[in-house]
Amino acid sequence: MSHAVLVAYALGLALATALAGCGAKAPTEQRLLVVDGIEITFADIEPYIAFYDGYLPEGGRKSKVLRALEDQVLPLRLAQRAFPAERARLRAQAEALCSVATNALELEQQSQQVRDKRRANLTRSTALLPVGMWAFDLTRVGAVSPPLELPHGWFVVGLFDFRESPGLVMDDYVDALQVGFVTHARIEFDAWYREQQALLADKATFVHPDFEHALPSWLRPPKRS
Repeated sequence: MSHAVLVAYALGLALATALAGCGAKAPTEQRLLVVDGIEITFADIEPYIAFYDGYLPEGGRKSKVLRALEDQVLPLRLAQRAFPAERARLRAQAEALCSVATNALELEQQSQQVRDKRRANLTRSTALLPVGMWAFDLTRVGAVSPPLELPHGWFVVGLFDFRESPGLVMDDYVDALQVGFVTHARIEFDAWYREQQALLADKATFVHPDFEHALPSWLRPPKRS
């Protein structure tokens, strides 16, 4: 066998071995949590983590995952499953308001008949998570948000002012009007969510092994066989 043939054979064998190794490599696990059939992936939670990273860079990733799960992702996914018709109707109402309110002043005028609304100064830590993610952007002063989805319904937000702190980012605040289209008052929703926690405490069927200690305290990880 000539030298050229031997070289070609060796290269072919090396390539085949490399391809076989690539095919055998297990895919990276994309799921974070599965509870009662509801699957939450890392992609689902990453936008919230990025928001926390912007003003809490020193915080640990697991604590941010826990906070995002408890404050937004888990209650939202449960509410989406429990109240689909109500949520669709309320979203349509929120979209109708957005269609006639193109700036913060118009939102204030057009929402006069809406019962659930509040204008207040908010920091990143006191704003509801989707509200904070939208509102803390200087380019949006004077603007109106699209409908923002929260566990208990939809908010349309008008941004009147953004005040940056000369010291800590944590001290920045916005003057925002929040107009709510909600399935429950917040206190009623929190009571419903506590009922769900009791029902679902033992219904986690998968938790990413790196995040077993980043679960809400009411949710128990599945037992390992």
